[in-house]
Amino acid sequence: MRFPNAAKGLKKIFTAEILNLIGAILMVIMAGVLVGSLVAGKIGNTVSVSIMGGGLVGVGVLFIAAMVLGIIAFIMNLVGVINANHDESNFKSALIFLIISIIASVLAGVFTSNGMVSSLMRSLSTLMSLFVTIFVISGSIKLADQLNRGDVSTSGTNVLKMIIVVKVIELIVSLIVSFMGGMVASVVACILFLASVILNIIQYFMYLSFLNKAKKMLNE
Repeated sequence: MRFPNAAKGLKKIFTAEILNLIGAILMVIMAGVLVGSLVAGKIGNTVSVSIMGGGLVGVGVLFIAAMVLGIIAFIMNLVGVINANHDESNFKSALIFLIISIIASVLAGVFTSNGMVSSLMRSLSTLMSLFVTIFVISGSIKLADQLNRGDVSTSGTNVLKMIIVVKVIELIVSLIVSFMGGMVASVVACILFLASVILNIIQYFMYLSFLNKAKKMLNE
């Protein structure tokens, strides 16, 4: 094993992403339970009200579980990047952006009373998280190149290309919404938004697949 620190780091990062995925699934289930509970409450009979009460308890449990998973995933991701940065310089950049993302998230919470500042900090945190992902992939590609693993390197390059495509589509949607009006523009923006959502999902699973390949490569 030529890169033991990166091997440990990528294993933690991969596990963190799996936990984030589980947390996201729980949030979707929570939304479904909440909608079902609200519908049951509107029906108004005793059975429906009882279902609503049980559903709201379920929503609370799911929310807490998702938050706990998110915190654990965040810690594992941070530790993973710290581990990996000892073997490849791109992970050092990822660590810097991750720290900035943490600070921005904290400031977004602090300035909740100021909508503009809070929104700006959340956007900054999202952007920094994107850079973290890009540098994690770039660092893994460099390690793959050093180990002559073209298959892993190609997989990482494809993920980076997909990220660029998704962000370009999101930018176009933002420009259409901001500067264009009318029914046609709205329809086009809606179609592009749905396309970006689908591509985001594909991109995420491609990223998971790449991390899995990279961690297996480093453990060989």
